[in-house]
Amino acid sequence: MECIIRPAQSADCDHLMGMIREIAEYHKLLDEVKINSQVLRVDGFGGDPFYQCLVAELAREQENKQGHLMGYALFFFGYSVNTGRIVYLENLYVVSEFRGRGIGKKLMTEVAKVALARGCAELKFTVAEWNGRALAWYRQLGAQDKTEAGGWHCVELGGEALHRLAGDGR
Repeated sequence: MECIIRPAQSADCDHLMGMIREIAEYHKLLDEVKINSQVLRVDGFGGDPFYQCLVAELAREQENKQGHLMGYALFFFGYSVNTGRIVYLENLYVVSEFRGRGIGKKLMTEVAKVALARGCAELKFTVAEWNGRALAWYRQLGAQDKTEAGGWHCVELGGEALHRLAGDGR
């Protein structure tokens, strides 16, 4: 099976939302999905150089003229005072029926190429503690678990705490 990795386009938004919903449903977080296909079309693919999305598409064959999305990698660019430019991988997802066929590796390889082309020194991401299979796969690629090795923790500030910090009266 041949796979093409390409930048996501506005026409991909419905397929991407389907995958996003699938992930959220798996994690029992479907009620927390705040975006829809229209938001992706407007915000996600409006030429914003900050956020980028690559998709894995089944190579177009005669019986499959529309193509078929098999996965995606959503990432954005940032800056670290220690290493300079970095890429944050927001999500890497491969549809379950296509897992184990090298699609995730192709997506990660393309994200790495984009990172290097943009002068980035690191690719950062988080992995759920329960997802040992993914963590092992990332380690096989050469990733290092910084929580274990470097004493760093991934933290977030959101919801009411974010509003309180911003002083908006909530």
